Amino acid sequence: MVYGTYDAALCAPRMLSVTKDGYSSYLSGFRGQYVLRRQSEVSEVERIANLQGEAQLRGLREVLAGANRFMGKLFYYEDRLRPALRTLALDPDVAEPARDLLSLIGVPEDLHLLVRLASPQKPSMIAFPERWRYQVATALVNPDNEDEWSFLRRCASNEFSDRWVDAGAIQTLRVTGASRSQEILGEAQIKNSYRASMITKSRDNIKSNPVPLEGPELEELARHVAQALKLGNWEGNGMPSFNETGDKASVDLTFQAGSDYIVYTATFHHMNGVWTLRGAYETSQAFRMTGVLPRKQ
Repeated sequence: MVYGTYDAALCAPRMLSVTKDGYSSYLSGFRGQYVLRRQSEVSEVERIANLQGEAQLRGLREVLAGANRFMGKLFYYEDRLRPALRTLALDPDVAEPARDLLSLIGVPEDLHLLVRLASPQKPSMIAFPERWRYQVATALVNPDNEDEWSFLRRCASNEFSDRWVDAGAIQTLRVTGASRSQEILGEAQIKNSYRASMITKSRDNIKSNPVPLEGPELEELARHVAQALKLGNWEGNGMPSFNETGDKASVDLTFQAGSDYIVYTATFHHMNGVWTLRGAYETSQAFRMTGVLPRKQ
């Protein structure tokens, strides 16, 4: 970190560059603090996974605070890293990536922790201090305690004033499809008029008694999940990525919605011979032209 002081009244508009070997560069106007993120190598994740205790905690903190977070590789070693991630979920400097990764992994006891946490940053520090709740909400398919149902209720009603968060919770309630979901969506429809249309469609979908999103074949289940999300035109799924022990998997689901190319990542857990959806959230979105006529020669 680089600190400095300046008199804004005396500074003409200028760009200032801060660089250091092995770190991402920083180019901006005058600021009181500049943060450069360290560039890591993917091999560092394996090294950290083989550490224990405080050494692993320090190494993982460095990676999460860095420019390259290697979510796929961290997911692979999730069983070794989850205790450290739970600790780092309380560290303001890396709480959001730690919480995002725990949400992606989707272990129930970790979700029980996440729904009780406060935001790691003050509203004055970042533009969207509650955005981290989006991934937590999308990981709560089939909630199993009152804290989780309450979390989804608060999110769906837009209590946190973030449109990603309420949309994620409404999607989860629709996919879950329980009578309790109907109840919560009914309350949200009154409190969150902005999402009235989305909530109505979700409630209608639940009334149609959708098939539970579980089954013995992972790739077939991933296809069902993509269709259940109803995000424009489904364009196919990527190959599953498994964790080290083979009982968890993530699959990228791709869609074209208007001019938007959207990728969702869904997480599945395997138990007693059955794969079950644990959550699905948007991981990337890009503009892509569709239906463009070929240029005449």
